[in-house]
Amino acid sequence: MADIKTLEAHGVYGYGVVTGLTIQNERVIRRVEWRTVKEVYEQIDVCYESARFDWVKIGITQSMEMAEAIIDHLRGYNPAVRIVLDPVIRASSGQEFWGELTNEWVSLAARCFLITPNWEEIGWLYSGEAIEARCAELSSLPGCHIYLKGGHNEEFPGRDYLWSDGEVEVLDPMVSSGEVYPKHGSGCVLSSALTANLALGYPLPIAAERAKRYVERFLTSNKTLLGWH
Repeated sequence: MADIKTLEAHGVYGYGVVTGLTIQNERVIRRVEWRTVKEVYEQIDVCYESARFDWVKIGITQSMEMAEAIIDHLRGYNPAVRIVLDPVIRASSGQEFWGELTNEWVSLAARCFLITPNWEEIGWLYSGEAIEARCAELSSLPGCHIYLKGGHNEEFPGRDYLWSDGEVEVLDPMVSSGEVYPKHGSGCVLSSALTANLALGYPLPIAAERAKRYVERFLTSNKTLLGWH
């Protein structure tokens, strides 16, 4: 729902596909009832009966294999579709999604235009490794970019990093830390805002800047865990 609200706020249409039914509120995810590959494909098929999609954001999936299967199916309709992948590995409440991480991660990321892990997720993906070096290496793959969300960065809270062609651009927050309130789904909102701005035709650096400012307004919209769009 946060994805669709974000897309709508940017003036673009968003078609939703349910990969898992979450039993949750804004504080906790109790469990997830995953949809089968066939059910996910059926939802994609009916969306393509109505519209063409050049940009697709993929969020929560049961596994990396499921994410790859979704990309394969999308490219059956549009080989040039560009994917923004938000690797939701674990929920903030502790719910595990991807299970054991494997080397398949690199091949999955290489198939995406943009991946948007947060600070914790990049640490899980590259446990014990030099994050900057691995981001530079991964973003050097043809057509692959990284937006590293810094909300969990204890040293520089709110500082994000955009990696392209092995080079990094730093995006610092424009609001003071005292004005920011934690929000359920803020990572999803940022990834969807990026997708919306890219779909609107903005180059990646400008899309990243616009998405960051949008999510800052979302984070400062009120003191509850549910933000206003």
